[in-house]
Amino acid sequence: MALITTTALCLRKIDFSETSQILTLLTDKLGIVGAIAKGAKREKSSIGGPLDLMCLYNVVLYDRSKRGTLSILAQAELQDFFPAARASYQRFMGVESIRELLLSIELGAHDAPPVMLLTVKAMRDLATKPHQQVLARFAWGLLRALGVEPVVTECVLTGAEPSGKVAVNFSLREMGLIAPPHHEGRGDLVKVKPATLKALRALAIDEPADGIAVDAWAAAFTLLAWLVAMQGGRRLKTVPLLHTTGDAKQ
Repeated sequence: MALITTTALCLRKIDFSETSQILTLLTDKLGIVGAIAKGAKREKSSIGGPLDLMCLYNVVLYDRSKRGTLSILAQAELQDFFPAARASYQRFMGVESIRELLLSIELGAHDAPPVMLLTVKAMRDLATKPHQQVLARFAWGLLRALGVEPVVTECVLTGAEPSGKVAVNFSLREMGLIAPPHHEGRGDLVKVKPATLKALRALAIDEPADGIAVDAWAAAFTLLAWLVAMQGGRRLKTVPLLHTTGDAKQ
């Protein structure tokens, strides 16, 4: 077994016996891995105590991920528990949305460093910035880290740019905007309002976020979160259901 020292964010914890934990960790060297923390809840634990959700640690792991089994947590030192991100119910729900998105994907060692940086930044931004905007930026960045970049500035089939004055159709299959008449007869479309499209465009080309309403950021996040979840084939619980075809609310 290789002994790995890495930064880790605890995404899931399950009590195992009276003294141990089964953990799901986002690490910057191994990606998302499972681990067992033997004796973590003992009063004199060699690990340093039980781990808590969405807290950042420096950890030492006996890596057994290549064997398809749980790694062994040998040591953990708390670095940050992001208290400001938990100071209100809205911020706390933002933390939960970040956690759920990370649990909805598979992440290997190659993509782990940028995702860890992105996640820590989002957790810290929740303390001072509007949580809907933080979540939308996190979901967009996570898609990019996974090698997916939705096309929201032009039609993926014709290259035609939207006017920004009327609702447009976004294709979940094509991962981009679909202009008329190419939208006819398709069942994979989400209707995107002009305000939401403005928020998506700001993310795509790094435009200033001035004047974009809270509801637009929230709708942009809903769409992007489901695009993230599609990469892992998972269903989301804390993010509103995404409706397809012409009756969408986005």
